[in-house]
Amino acid sequence: MIKPYFLLVPLLILSSCRKSKDVDDTALLLLNARIINVLDGSISDNQSILIQDGKIESIGAYKDLKGFAVKQNHVDIENRFVIPGLWDSHVHIDQLSDDFNHSKQMLSLYTLNGITSIREMGGDWTRIKKLKQVASESHFLPTVFSAGPIFENKAFVDWVVEQDNDIAFGKQRISVSKPEEVPSLIDSVINLGVDFIKVRTAASPEVFFEIAKQCRKYGVKFCGHVDAKIDLYEAVNAGISSLEHIDIFQLTGMNESKMDSIVSLMKSINTYYCPTLTYFKQHRIYDKEKINAFLDDSTYATYPQRAYASKSLLDKSKQAIGWAQESQVPWKKLEPNFLKFAKKLNENNVSVLAGTDGANALVLPGFSLHEELALYSSELEMENLSILQSATINPARYFGLENLGLVKKGFTADLVVLDKNPLKAIDHMQSIYAVVKTGNLINQKEIKERLISIQEYNRHE
Repeated sequence: MIKPYFLLVPLLILSSCRKSKDVDDTALLLLNARIINVLDGSISDNQSILIQDGKIESIGAYKDLKGFAVKQNHVDIENRFVIPGLWDSHVHIDQLSDDFNHSKQMLSLYTLNGITSIREMGGDWTRIKKLKQVASESHFLPTVFSAGPIFENKAFVDWVVEQDNDIAFGKQRISVSKPEEVPSLIDSVINLGVDFIKVRTAASPEVFFEIAKQCRKYGVKFCGHVDAKIDLYEAVNAGISSLEHIDIFQLTGMNESKMDSIVSLMKSINTYYCPTLTYFKQHRIYDKEKINAFLDDSTYATYPQRAYASKSLLDKSKQAIGWAQESQVPWKKLEPNFLKFAKKLNENNVSVLAGTDGANALVLPGFSLHEELALYSSELEMENLSILQSATINPARYFGLENLGLVKKGFTADLVVLDKNPLKAIDHMQSIYAVVKTGNLINQKEIKERLISIQEYNRHE
């Protein structure tokens, strides 16, 4: 358990001592930290981290910093490892739960798993906006960067509404059928206060490239899927900021030279890539018996993480399995080509954004990021430092955030304290001892209590 660091001095002397004029009653001082530099993998031992007003005020020796925080705010982390707060760069928080208050609890699963920032990839803007606002008011919730409503091919939206009788889907999407409709629609979405634009389906290449043009005009990022009808090289060249998911259908039958040219272009103009391997493995290629056993494990005996799935997420997962079984797409046959492209990106140092498609079918908020990072090691053969960068400094750079993604003076105090070194084994990222969100310490006791509370709610939901 985290414990205050007290000097063995008489109580009388302690009570009579005057505080330094620079001391701040709210400042937090972490001592005996082993700080991992995610840029090069170096480790600075025996460091103290002074945190004030949500920022890292200073890093140095304890003797030099101990006077700037009251004694009860000195926290000895006993030579544990400190890394920047993690990111999940592909989530859908509007799908966390049907109940808004429970959605807030479910959203905290990110922070409790060390994920202090998320890239919300669009959906029901009314719900997303409310969750984004409450997240900004609580250190138990991650910072939310959001796309707002998603741009879609109008014909596709109309088809989904008719096939699934899903009127809400049509209201939550930006339907586009012609390029001339794009400028006013981009303008209206930007005015909602979104952080970037998300494209999922496009009626035509002309619509896609008009979206790209308008985003360049406004200086706003756009990212998302690239329809099979659109040349992948041209989509990257048009300025898409990140390609989402491993299942990019244009790769099917693509020759080596064309694939290499796309990788080279992505590297040269700094296009990011978000594989979402967890979703692909769970939803596209899945072990039917294992998934059904997971869904049916109401006692959580075999699959303890099942306790953190809301009723909404479980219902959606059962439905998705039915759709997957009916799918005619030969996912297993296509997988090697998808992985070949992803490995090429890694080998050529194209920046990866760790993302899960969180809160989608079979993808648990928070926990699934650690599954994602493990897959980067096993499937993409990424080095542990590169994996760590994909969930820390890379997303910070993606958004041009100059004060996030490192444990460094002047940076936002979003930190994770780990029992074990993640550079030795990526599963050590799960050895979370404490989380610091915008300067607020969430200790192990609080983490456990909040996880139990979410379990209990889901058990009786």
